[in-house]
Amino acid sequence: MTVRVKLFATLQELAGISEIYIEADDVMSVLEQLVLKFGNLKNEIFEDYDRRKVRPRVKVMVNGYNIDHLQGFETRLIDGDRVAVFPVLAGG
Repeated sequence: MTVRVKLFATLQELAGISEIYIEADDVMSVLEQLVLKFGNLKNEIFEDYDRRKVRPRVKVMVNGYNIDHLQGFETRLIDGDRVAVFPVLAGG
């Protein structure tokens, strides 16, 4: 499936792009493909890449819905889905 992926904040800065089309069947595959294409995103997205443990501050939306309210990183994707990946920003 080809999905449209939008990157935000530091992820966008590190990748040098704001949008990319990726072939992936689920959300975890999107994140893995991002790391393959942009190795410098690995430590920003994953806490433990080998165990596929994503950092708690990385949030993902599929078609405007937080994956926490879907099937998490196993959320299945179909052609044309829109995936947004961003780090949660904090501060005061």
